[in-house]
Amino acid sequence: MEVHHHPDVYHKRKHFREYVLEFFMIFLAVTMGFFAESIREHSVESRKTRQYLETFKQELINNKRAFVIADSVYKSIIPSLDSVIRVFFEKRENQDLHLMGRLLRHVKRVLNTSIDKAAYLQMVNSGGLKNLDNLALRDSISTYVGQIETFETFNTLVYNRIGNALPEIMKLEDLHDFQYSASDPDHIPEIMPYPKLREGERRLMIYYYANHKGQISSDVIMIEKMIHSNDHLMKMINEILDN
Repeated sequence: MEVHHHPDVYHKRKHFREYVLEFFMIFLAVTMGFFAESIREHSVESRKTRQYLETFKQELINNKRAFVIADSVYKSIIPSLDSVIRVFFEKRENQDLHLMGRLLRHVKRVLNTSIDKAAYLQMVNSGGLKNLDNLALRDSISTYVGQIETFETFNTLVYNRIGNALPEIMKLEDLHDFQYSASDPDHIPEIMPYPKLREGERRLMIYYYANHKGQISSDVIMIEKMIHSNDHLMKMINEILDN
């Protein structure tokens, strides 16, 4: 009866160094794969962040245009508001109705300053903002958006306050001819004489236009700050995109 002996090779144990080498090779492969994936993800995030900044840059350009227009219009309205307040204070509202029509047409100009924040909100909601390595840029964006929110909140509060007086104002002012002012920039509305104002009504008129002046004067200050922040952000973003 033959006895079959297995070759010694099947019973040879691996040396400890071979185990260490295998472990090292596996560890190295896993580590390299991890770094490769991290580099790929970082590259993808960098491209997305760059796209967000390009979109935000266009938003800055559009907002800057709106700021400049609003700043010019508001500054032109303030002197007319001063005149209207002075006319009512001195009880001269019926002395020159043509002048009053011209002044009222100017101060009642409606300008909705549209400030876009869509690109910023997209960066926040997508997590793109936290991927900005430039902390100074992140802080500047936060300051800029905070200025916009302050501007919007302030105007909402003032509109609500002076809006409560508007129904009584409309009882005292003749606005029948103001519908043509929007289509014809040279049109001076004709207005009927004011009724004889009681002291409370006169104070209401002054209150209304003084609040309107205070609102616009504050808006000018806030808009100039936003323009400065806008320019600063534009410079920072251009430096990043040009690299």
